[in-house]
Amino acid sequence: MFDLKKYKLIRTIGIIFAIIITQILSFQKIYADSEISFQKIAANDRLELYVNKKYGYFKVLDKKTNIVWLSNPENWKEDTVAAGSMKTQLASQLVVKYAFMESYAIQTSNSYVSSAMKRGLKIKPIKNGYIATYSFKKEGFVIPVAVTISNDYLNIEVLVNQIKELKKEKYRLVSIMLLPFFGAASKSDKGYIVVPDGCGAVINFNNKKGEEEYSQRVYGPDYALIREPNTYVTQYARLPVFGMNKNDSGFLAVVTNGDSKAIINAYTSGVRTNFNQVFSEFIIREQDSVTFREKQWNEKTFNIFEENIPNQTKYSIRYYFLDKNKSDYIAMAEKYREYLIKEKGLKKEDQQKLPLYIELYGGMKKTKYIVGLPRNVTIPLTTFDDAIEISKRLKNIGIKDIVVKYTGWYENGVYYNLPISPKPEKVLGGWKGFRKMIDYFNRNNIKAYFDVDFVTFRKGSLFYPLNVVATKSLRKMPAKLIRYSPATCYADDDYPLLFMVSPSYVTKFVDKFIGSKHAEIKNISISTISKMLYSDFGSKQINRLKTEEIFTNLVEKVTKQYNVLLTSPNGYLIPKGKEIIDVPISSSKFAIEDYEIPFYQMVLRGYIPYSTPAINDYTNDWMVLLKTLETGSFLKFTWTARNEDELKETMCDFLYSSNYRMWLNDVKSMYRKIYPVLQQINNKKFLEHKVLKEGLVYVKFDGGVEILLNYTSSDQKVGNTVVKARDFKVIKR
Repeated sequence: MFDLKKYKLIRTIGIIFAIIITQILSFQKIYADSEISFQKIAANDRLELYVNKKYGYFKVLDKKTNIVWLSNPENWKEDTVAAGSMKTQLASQLVVKYAFMESYAIQTSNSYVSSAMKRGLKIKPIKNGYIATYSFKKEGFVIPVAVTISNDYLNIEVLVNQIKELKKEKYRLVSIMLLPFFGAASKSDKGYIVVPDGCGAVINFNNKKGEEEYSQRVYGPDYALIREPNTYVTQYARLPVFGMNKNDSGFLAVVTNGDSKAIINAYTSGVRTNFNQVFSEFIIREQDSVTFREKQWNEKTFNIFEENIPNQTKYSIRYYFLDKNKSDYIAMAEKYREYLIKEKGLKKEDQQKLPLYIELYGGMKKTKYIVGLPRNVTIPLTTFDDAIEISKRLKNIGIKDIVVKYTGWYENGVYYNLPISPKPEKVLGGWKGFRKMIDYFNRNNIKAYFDVDFVTFRKGSLFYPLNVVATKSLRKMPAKLIRYSPATCYADDDYPLLFMVSPSYVTKFVDKFIGSKHAEIKNISISTISKMLYSDFGSKQINRLKTEEIFTNLVEKVTKQYNVLLTSPNGYLIPKGKEIIDVPISSSKFAIEDYEIPFYQMVLRGYIPYSTPAINDYTNDWMVLLKTLETGSFLKFTWTARNEDELKETMCDFLYSSNYRMWLNDVKSMYRKIYPVLQQINNKKFLEHKVLKEGLVYVKFDGGVEILLNYTSSDQKVGNTVVKARDFKVIKR
């Protein structure tokens, strides 16, 4: 008699067995490679490029150092830590994130499994290299990548304008991780990774922090998108670079196209894989989230994405190979400065003076009740006469070279009006007081930069209403510039809302300002353009790439009429400034980082004068003084002269310790202690920088000046030299 239940059981077991056998065979197919062979495809005087056409592996031979750099680890199959898809990522040149449009969830795929193993990879030779076209058959993505060599660098280009999405209704590209394991270091390798966090930071190989990660968007967040709450407490990555020092050789990677769409990621060995890695990820589509509330207790949050891929020719990155035994982070900084000189027009500025930088806040708006009715009134913080008095006091205590940045000098003060036709604020002294102040500055050789905020505003105007000029979020609403509370890391609801001018209107306002020809003004500061970058998802559809281009062109235009002061500038603007202030002196101190380095300052030193952030924002005077010398920076203070009791519950509440009178004695002592040393190293490049041990740093400058800096609470001995606790020692041989 036929037993139906027994038959079904045997059939089910058979199907399961067949599936297991299929998976085993598939697994064997993935991991049982035949011998890997490489074909030479390009060569020049220094480099040779080889490629494996089946899997897309490539290697670069640096003939000068006899070092071979690999796209993927040779022994990746032997990795004892990596598992699942992470194992095959070791063999991939691309890892893509994409949106599954049925659920709006983000998924991941890699080029080894989804392209190379499915015969979806094609290699086409071109001049100096080849184009690898990766077809992800399941997802319908076709991604061409050009790999070429030129002089002392390897150039990798994602040909964005040739990307195809054949199943766009179901799968859409979100980002591409490019060469995630290029040059990856094993546990037996010695060295470190350099990341551009704040002033710069070092991540040592095998630092037993494998559970931690480094991930930062180049140039900070896109302010048209909602930021993660904890981003308030971090420094930003202002430079589009990263590097690796490996067994006394190394490379510096520079993101040369698509930098404003790049994220830099780094991991150490231990949890993901046995390797230490650093790489760039390129955003193809920006994403945000939107929450729907069906009932009071039932919320659902969905991801939303840009509709189209950016209209961009390519995203590209250069790997500059450094000389053997000259591949530390100082060599990396020199290579990036060389790039800025050759490719971006960086020039040396006059650095005979030793400036003390003073930022003065003029006026601010505050709601006050007059006869019981609320009115927005302008509160003077530093009048034009106050600015003269402050300058006189500084001269009297021996400050020779003063550079003033005047913020909030025009009508309605800071963070309020659109900069349509800025005129000196009446409560600060009006035109008469403004001209009197400029005359005093000119007669006393005080350089003054007048800040114009072309980006942030609170109130539109009759001809430029908020809904028209404000940049739009992915939700098509004016994007709010939210301030996050340092205590909670969440949005500060008591802080007045600010908005950002659409990049297209920034162009109009800059043109209007230049056309108004303020004869009295020779120097201007452009703080917000210096350090803010964002998209406009409104009808104009301006992405960050276009905004970067617009802002760069605008600053170029401004420099033809004015000297320009930059504030914490993103890398693409560095060559445009006469002077730079608020250069970060610390990193974010992410858990994966081992110590911070003055990488940003190493790039600038000898070319553009630069300052610390405001000294009065720090609680430890001794720490800031040591950082000033370690970074070779000039000092900067942010001051007001009056009405500090009015700062509470305003947008200027961060100025609570800004009254200049309480800082004059500190300025005098700091200036006398620090500036004689800055005189000795003025215009001199970094030659060495070493962390001798935690809290003890050695710096050497061109010309022979050496400085030992002791951040610890006890005296330290280095050779025959004793450095007192929380102090420094200058050695000139």
